[in-house]
Amino acid sequence: MAQSTGERSVYTSKWGYLYREAENKKDRLGVFATEAAVYLIDSTQTQYKVQVNNGDIGFIDRQPLKKFMDGKKSADEPAQYFYRGTEGYQCPHYYVRVAELRVRKAPTTTSLAVRRASLNELLCIDYVPLYTDGWVYIGDHFHENPEYVQLKFLGSELTYDKVLKDYLAVKGKDQEEELVQVGRLRELAWRREENLKQALSYWKESYAAYGIENSKVDIDFELLLASKLDKKPDFEAYERKMKTLNLHFIWKGISLVDGEIKDAQMNQLKMQRVADIPDMSECGWEPRYFYKTPNMIVAFEENYKKKIVGTVYKLYFTDGEILALGDQRMDANYDERDFINHFGDMISTNMVEEPHVYRFQNGDAGQLIITFKDGKLFRYDCMYYC
Repeated sequence: MAQSTGERSVYTSKWGYLYREAENKKDRLGVFATEAAVYLIDSTQTQYKVQVNNGDIGFIDRQPLKKFMDGKKSADEPAQYFYRGTEGYQCPHYYVRVAELRVRKAPTTTSLAVRRASLNELLCIDYVPLYTDGWVYIGDHFHENPEYVQLKFLGSELTYDKVLKDYLAVKGKDQEEELVQVGRLRELAWRREENLKQALSYWKESYAAYGIENSKVDIDFELLLASKLDKKPDFEAYERKMKTLNLHFIWKGISLVDGEIKDAQMNQLKMQRVADIPDMSECGWEPRYFYKTPNMIVAFEENYKKKIVGTVYKLYFTDGEILALGDQRMDANYDERDFINHFGDMISTNMVEEPHVYRFQNGDAGQLIITFKDGKLFRYDCMYYC
């Protein structure tokens, strides 16, 4: 069984092997990194019996076990098991080598899939099983939200050029492999918004060649979006354009301008004042209080002029609310294609990981997030990050 929720681990002080049996160093069950999390079960004069974080139980050589991590690694830690990036200081990690890899709640294929990992996603690991079809743990530290994947689907980072070469090698020769590789091209291109036109054009060409339709992908819409993203202005021009758009909200005839919203407006709109909103994910941003309705949250804080003002923090377009951007008045009936045609050169997005979610940069430390559902405007969020 995998580790129990919330149980405290200790950490190895050097890398080494997990042995299946005590005092038998020929039968290696796996290999663990420096500062790997282990759960002590028993000890002898020369070994500890431990459980590692994927649930494997075995024996390791005695060594100092620490109660905290300080980011150290052994000088001879094997890179073939524990790659730490070009700088050498990242967590030991592998990359996802297949699209939409199922991440399981427990280390078994019959366990619930809690999410799908994306192609090339970086996964931190500290233990590598050395047997066929072994699992690695990639979830949170205390196993409150456990996540596992099979090691065989992980490896070195994929590059666009490498996948393009693989795609061209099978193009017109192997239908199944061609569609796999062109799917990888599309996903890699969307992750960084690079080579989009080429990848999407190849995607459309390959599917058309075999007379196949993919109901999950509107390739003509993605090509339209790619053509707009390609025209994004530089930072200074972007900032100037954002100011001219004069983003604000209109609800029940009242104009709500970010950073200028007053308590009087909230009272006029009969919104409820609350002291706290749960699950505030931003770090460093601590509003003093909030107003809310079932579909809107306005957060109040002190601005640079020492005035207490509010900003629309979250909004669902369900009650006639309007988001005004330039000459566009956007409500729940506003079409996604119109949004792309007007603002496609101002946004960033990833149509694979977060389809139909678009982000405006909001200064140096924030984003405005616009979400569409079934082709219509659905939700607005603002966020700040460290």
